[in-house]
Amino acid sequence: MKRSFKILLTVLVVTSLMVTLTACGSKDSGKGATYKDGTYVGQSEKREFGYEEAEVTIVDGQIADIVLKRMTPEGDEVNYDEWTGDDDKPNLKQFKEDVAKEMLEKQSYEVDTIATATETVEGWKVAVKNALEQAK
Repeated sequence: MKRSFKILLTVLVVTSLMVTLTACGSKDSGKGATYKDGTYVGQSEKREFGYEEAEVTIVDGQIADIVLKRMTPEGDEVNYDEWTGDDDKPNLKQFKEDVAKEMLEKQSYEVDTIATATETVEGWKVAVKNALEQAK
């Protein structure tokens, strides 16, 4: 009787753990997903000083290219020559290349944020996520 109870208890614990771990792992970050081929444009939320935009190209169901942009409130791309790390401005020119490269390598919008450009990088992540939603 005790042995049957232990086996039943073990099965219940293992089942509970499996259900819990499955639920925890269900967050969709785009990693390993397959998308429809094409080029998709996503945007972040528009804020007082502008927003971020991403152009994501899918080839053979995978992310093949990502072009990140920082946009003015009027919808024009910022002049990156003004954002080179001087005068307390982050180096968006370099950051956009680094973030896009990391997203391509990981095949996901879930990448590390750069401390001096937190809001912009978070916006790029949202923009890429929105573009990938269109590609599903």
